[in-house]
Amino acid sequence: MNLVFIEFRVEGCAEFPYYIRAPALEMNTAHPANPSQPGFSLIEMLMTMAVLGIMVSIALPWYGKQTDDFRQARDQKNAQSICTLCQAIDAAGINLVEETTTSLEIARKLSAGITIKKGTLKGRTFRVSGLGEEELEGAANYMSIEEGQVFYKGNLQSEDGETPQNSQG
Repeated sequence: MNLVFIEFRVEGCAEFPYYIRAPALEMNTAHPANPSQPGFSLIEMLMTMAVLGIMVSIALPWYGKQTDDFRQARDQKNAQSICTLCQAIDAAGINLVEETTTSLEIARKLSAGITIKKGTLKGRTFRVSGLGEEELEGAANYMSIEEGQVFYKGNLQSEDGETPQNSQG
């Protein structure tokens, strides 16, 4: 162990300096104080990943709930549009509802388009465009067929047994 002598003077005291023996400090060159290559160490990166993982695990259920609410609102709005279009087609003289027809079959027919063949609206096509199979199936959940008419039923219960906030039935 190397010893060094540290000299210091106290103001207003004798003229001779005081000496203290102290072990010499050695520089650790393996981890310099100012690295020449800036960046994260492995430990810092792992800690950052752990914190991000915790934040994602907290936020994911919230995001999932918001997505379910969005899908439900989308399906309800699509069902309303389909039911309104069914009423217009019925007023034009075409009966979409048959004994074996389900809400999903009606939604699929309207997605493909229905052209009026007689009357004042002859040649006019009624269509619900831009809906995929998932949207059609979701909308069919909010539609019912009663007495030859297609109705919107917005008072469905959600999976947790509560009535959805944005329902209108």
